[in-house]
Amino acid sequence: MNSEDSLDISQSHITGTMVAYYYICHRKLWLFSKGLNLENVSGNVDVIKGKILHENSFARETNRDIDFDTVKIDFLRFGDQVYVHEVKKSKKFEEAHIWQLKYYIHLLQQKGINCSAGVIHYPSSMRKIDVELKNGDHPLLARALEGIAKITKNPNLPPKKQKKVCSRCAYFDFCYA
Repeated sequence: MNSEDSLDISQSHITGTMVAYYYICHRKLWLFSKGLNLENVSGNVDVIKGKILHENSFARETNRDIDFDTVKIDFLRFGDQVYVHEVKKSKKFEEAHIWQLKYYIHLLQQKGINCSAGVIHYPSSMRKIDVELKNGDHPLLARALEGIAKITKNPNLPPKKQKKVCSRCAYFDFCYA
């Protein structure tokens, strides 16, 4: 089995958000996987800013909010190949955003779509990052998907790990109140 085949591990339930949360906070990932999506109900200022930014950025793009399987891609652009585009509020979780985008690229490739790259846009800082899914990324992505499956199947909530970013998290009250 090559490394690309091993990426099929339990990904039928894995969302792009779960991939990002894997790199941000395992506790947040576990809670989200159990259906507790506090970002949709919290009234958290950062969440609201992110939603407004998403709605207003790249509004002229015709291929927006692409849903398939378990993921929702912000928008696609077509040329010699398909390019995945994600809009993010802050570069604070850049590594998580990169792996989320690589996961989307991988899923498109599995569908037979010619896609190997994308762009993460940070409109607030007028910055963008080009992302490419390379052969060496496949084992790392497979390991992350295995980690996500292990965390989400575990009946026990992962322990709290107080980080600097926790105080602004939509799940803060759940973890620390």
